[in-house]
Amino acid sequence: MAHIKSRKLIIIGIDSAPLWLLKKFSAKRSGKDGFSEVFGFGKRGVMDLESTLPPMTGAAWPSFYTGLQPSRHGSMDFFVLDRHYTKQLVYFDNSKGAFWDILGRKGFASFIITPPMAVSPSSEKNVQMMSGWPLAPRFNSKKIEKYAKESSFAGEPEIEKELKEGRVTLEEASAQYTASAKARAEMTMEIAKHEDFDLLFSCFTETDRMQHYSLNNRRWEDYVMPIYSVISDVIREMYKYISGNYDDFAIMIVSDHGAQPIQSKFLINSWLIREGYANLKKSVEEQYNSQKSGPNARYAIRELLMKSKMRKVYDKMPRKMHNAAYKVAGSLLSGASAGSYTRIHDFDFDMGRTKAFASVSNGPVSMIWINDSRFDTPSVASSSKRKVKYEIKGRLMKIKSTGKSVIANVIDGETYYGKNPAFIAPDLLIEANRGYTIDVFNYSSSSFYMKPEISRSGDHQRHGIFAVKNSATDARWPDKGARIGDINEYILRFFGSRG
Repeated sequence: MAHIKSRKLIIIGIDSAPLWLLKKFSAKRSGKDGFSEVFGFGKRGVMDLESTLPPMTGAAWPSFYTGLQPSRHGSMDFFVLDRHYTKQLVYFDNSKGAFWDILGRKGFASFIITPPMAVSPSSEKNVQMMSGWPLAPRFNSKKIEKYAKESSFAGEPEIEKELKEGRVTLEEASAQYTASAKARAEMTMEIAKHEDFDLLFSCFTETDRMQHYSLNNRRWEDYVMPIYSVISDVIREMYKYISGNYDDFAIMIVSDHGAQPIQSKFLINSWLIREGYANLKKSVEEQYNSQKSGPNARYAIRELLMKSKMRKVYDKMPRKMHNAAYKVAGSLLSGASAGSYTRIHDFDFDMGRTKAFASVSNGPVSMIWINDSRFDTPSVASSSKRKVKYEIKGRLMKIKSTGKSVIANVIDGETYYGKNPAFIAPDLLIEANRGYTIDVFNYSSSSFYMKPEISRSGDHQRHGIFAVKNSATDARWPDKGARIGDINEYILRFFGSRG
């Protein structure tokens, strides 16, 4: 194909990709990989990108799409909390103006493949879109649907429930996620080679899922790296094709946040209850005290099967025997307990006797609300709120486990979110130290800590990645220290300089 003087931007999204993991991937291949060969590392190569607080898919990708902070695009996580102490599910609101829609209204043609949180396809005529996780994909044109079918790509495999229950092994999950990534990569390349576009954005979500289930496993690389290998290959192929056929282009990689192995979970509501800031309903306390080993046997059994030497035996069993093995183990270990843990929810608190509670974000950055007049049953007066907030902050920063601080930082929610009509903002954002995640659901009267279940073997961290390979001399891109919301403006400028 002859060189065409038309500006092109290709964006490869990699959900939950951290810089440390890409460097490890590249080192194992002696630098012969797409990340090193196309972008490199360092000041002008792949670099850290600061995520939102909390560093969650629900908040971070919409910030990338719109350039807005969570307080303005309306999604602080997958949920928001209303005045009735009820979590409300949220997705990306198309009316907030994703960059592909803004460009579409200016006449630029886009192909958008599975952007996370954007669960409704664009209505702009210049945008052809396959909507993204966490809902099943939808299409706004027969053309992009045809590419998906020809590539056998149907979105990320829905196997989380089976993974949690042990009916799908890590090996099987890795194979399925890798196959999904290959199909997505094939679809992306086919569109790049056969369609006239200005913007092509394709986001790989399989990385996040596999990392959650394996990063503290000694064989995590066996499960995670095959997916990165697929992404590395499509980056190399895409760069070779685009640089060989176009004069004016940029190719970008970006992640919404990073990832890390998790060694322990800090039970923040257990701590708030012990410190006297929160109280459970009497009925919940009575049930907990009388049935401490209730649902926890299942947790203990899963841990035994999934995290011990028995895992080797379990993995080698035919898949159809997994359920039977689980039930037999459950029968034999029916008195097992996971340390007297029970699962609690916001409606389990006696809000009339609760000054502060943690909710919504269940990860390395969690949230605390002061129970004031924003809620139905307030117990803290406006005049006392500041004192309660800073008292909690001071006590949290003093928490240590095995001589090390558990909490890295406590951020004022009002300062971070500002005046915000979109949701009731948390009063404190609590960031755990490396290796910890914060749990708002599990409760124990005897411990603030818990071994992570298999779905929290890995969890998020505050920095993702960003890099651009750019042939356009007049294009400018963020440098070191950039935040995920900063990139949006540069994407629009990339096309605006020619528009």
